[in-house]
Order: sequence, then C-alpha cells, then structure tokens
Amino acid sequence: MRKPQDDLRYQKTEALIQKNFREMLAEMDYQQITIQELSLRAQINRKTFYLHYASMDDLLHRVQTDTLKRFLEPVKDAKFPRDLEKIVRNCYEFSESSDKLDEKILNSKGHFPIAETQLESGDISYFAEDYDRYPADNRLYLHIYINTCLTSIYRQWVKGGRKEPMEDMIQLTIRLISHGLLS
Repeated sequence: MRKPQDDLRYQKTEALIQKNFREMLAEMDYQQITIQELSLRAQINRKTFYLHYASMDDLLHRVQTDTLKRFLEPVKDAKFPRDLEKIVRNCYEFSESSDKLDEKILNSKGHFPIAETQLESGDISYFAEDYDRYPADNRLYLHIYINTCLTSIYRQWVKGGRKEPMEDMIQLTIRLISHGLLS
C-alpha cells in the first residue's frame, strides 16, 4: 500500500505549505503566523494543513530540521569532543553564508515536546570512540548541554547585532563549552 508521502499531490501540497510558510516568516515573526492565514495564502483547506502537520510548531520543527540537515552536512563525520572546534566553527560560518530567512528559521522558537530533544540511536555516534568517561545513556545529557550552549551563545550574538568578531565568538564558545566557568 502506498503511503501518502509517496503521492505526488501530497508532495506538491507539502512543498506549497512550506513555501508559503517561509514567505510569511520572511514578512513577520513566527508567533504572528496562523494556520488560517497560511491556508488562505497556500490556497488549501485548513483540514489539508492538518493532513501534513499537527500544528504550526510541527511545521516550524520540520523546516528547522531541514535547515539543520544542511548545516550538519559539512560536519556529519565530526565527533565530540575532539571536533568541537570544527562543529562550532561550522555553526558560525553556516550563519554567515546563510540568508536571513534561514537565520530566522533557526532562531524561531516553537513549543516542542521534550521528546524532541531525545537522541536518536545513531546520535550516540556523535561522540569519539575513546570518549568513554560517560556511559552511553549519559551522553544524551552531554548532547543537550553542547547543543544548548552553542545555540544560546549563537542566538545571543545574533540578537546583539553580531558586534563581536566571529572568530572571537568561535573561540569563546569553544572555551565555554569545553571548560565552562573555569575558562
């Protein structure tokens, strides 16, 4: 039996929803976008939206995930902690090379269930083989710590108008993630 996602009409509608969502996000803040307005712009029924997404947060999460995949591609083989500099540098350089809409997408905040922060089984491979100081089940917390620190520092830098030079921010971020308050 064919899945709806394999249907060409389903794919076209999905692309239409995302295209209109991105256009609206370029015009206004995420919190101002409603399913009703998005459906009107995309010229779809509101029920059609719900065939694709459970909520606006679900749509935002999907768009953010797609953007993050592009971000992670250059560092897909990187391992914590040995490649921390490569990962942090990629974050800032991706930001510099991205358009303003990608930046806005990554910095928009929805209300995602806590389960979304869970590592998938393959994510344990983010850690170097010799990084066995922590049991595998504790690595989830390390992943959350690194991700939270990196994104919070980066978002504050963007919010502050990028006044500090990017190289300084890369070094500060690495130092804070690696050594915390002891740096």
